[in-house]
Amino acid sequence: MELKRFTPISKDILKQGECYPFNIYKEIEEKVFLVLLKKNDLFVKSKECFLVDENISTLYIKSEDKKLYQLYIQNHINVILDDPSVNLDTKASFINQIASVTMNELFESEVTSQNIAQIDSVIDNSVHLILKDNKAMYSMLKVTSYDYYTYTHCIDVAAYAIGFGVYLGLEEQQLITLGKAAMLHDIGKKYIDHDIITKNGSLTYEEFEIVKQHPQLSVMLLKGIGETDDTLLTIIEQHHEKIDGSGYPYGLKAHQIHDLAKIVAICDIFNALTTRRTYKDRMSSFYAFNIMFSEMKNQLCPTYLKKFVKFMGYHEESE
Repeated sequence: MELKRFTPISKDILKQGECYPFNIYKEIEEKVFLVLLKKNDLFVKSKECFLVDENISTLYIKSEDKKLYQLYIQNHINVILDDPSVNLDTKASFINQIASVTMNELFESEVTSQNIAQIDSVIDNSVHLILKDNKAMYSMLKVTSYDYYTYTHCIDVAAYAIGFGVYLGLEEQQLITLGKAAMLHDIGKKYIDHDIITKNGSLTYEEFEIVKQHPQLSVMLLKGIGETDDTLLTIIEQHHEKIDGSGYPYGLKAHQIHDLAKIVAICDIFNALTTRRTYKDRMSSFYAFNIMFSEMKNQLCPTYLKKFVKFMGYHEESE
């Protein structure tokens, strides 16, 4: 059996008396896999199961069963998050997996109130996990991506925004609104030519003018499926506004920009600078902040930027 036919999963998924809609495997030798638990069989932790070795942290499923696995995680996420035996890194990874599947579907297919409701669930779970255990914030940030794709970028910006919001002491409902706005801030890009979004290099003036439409396109899309939260829509529409008035789409200045939009703007730029693209390597936090404080010092809210640096320093020291 070839390794590429298998996908690794966390051992933490296995629970006494639970059954799963897919076979679960253990790698007993390099590229040699053995069925640990058959599809729909009850899991009973015993010597007969190949879990005696506590050093084993990874199990496997057939790659063809990945969608079934993801659906299982989605349907059981609340139970998993409430389980004290599951570590925070695993919980954060599960939330990230659900977010990845959901955001990819949003960008690849029609946006509906049903898949937006799934985003609500992801954000609620993220906020509640962090508020329940502050250390979860660092687990959420650990699973941010090194490579830039529009849908992973949205997930990462939401993770930074929620974590930073908790650091700032925002109330739960503010955190939920901030996280959802950050997750959906670029959804309007699905209406923009894919070749422009994925262009390997600088955009022409004409191309950039097209890209600049995406905040308004995002708002239009969300209103079209019944979104009525004015604060959420305002944050999304304003996330590219700059305090010196040089931003878009309206050229708003500091006092005209919503505070939560200023937070999303900082998280958005930081993630864009620190992820790898086809035309550039990822930048370290140090160099990203150097650019943000020098080249963008008149564009970003100085109070939030200074606090974001402290937040990131606090996060890195705590790892």
